[in-house]
Amino acid sequence: MIGVSTHSFRRTALTQMSSAGIPLRVIQEISGHRSLQVLQRYLGVSEVQLEEAIASLSF
Repeated sequence: MIGVSTHSFRRTALTQMSSAGIPLRVIQEISGHRSLQVLQRYLGVSEVQLEEAIASLSF
């Protein structure tokens, strides 16, 4: 498959855990990253997350 790698699977899994509300420290332990800063480079932000964040604002 073109564009598919173990790295892309790993990134997707980490992003899904984050989206599911699993604390970053737990994801860090599972993934073996030494720091939260490194872990956060792997995490994507979905459109749904952006929309929910914006919708949570009250004016």
